[in-house]
Amino acid sequence: MIENFATLEDVFADDIFDKLVAEIKPKRNIPLDPEIEKFQEIVNWIKENGREPKLSRNLIERKLYSRLKGIRNKPSQWEKYKGYDILNLLGGGENA
Repeated sequence: MIENFATLEDVFADDIFDKLVAEIKPKRNIPLDPEIEKFQEIVNWIKENGREPKLSRNLIERKLYSRLKGIRNKPSQWEKYKGYDILNLLGGGENA
């Protein structure tokens, strides 16, 4: 039987609500490695701007340029970025 509820408090106080949410478990937020998050910033910037960051006067772009250059200069660490390199920045990409 469907009941009519006047307020959200009525919904939350109903026994059926407790049964419905009993099996919902909150998702654990697993933090990414900070270096992966920084790589994601580069990827997001490129998606928004349609190009790789350059050495420019814009501090954000300059920071991302330097970060990408640093990552590219350490091929021994590329494996950890592999799953996040959706733009192929490290494999076959133009080295800055």
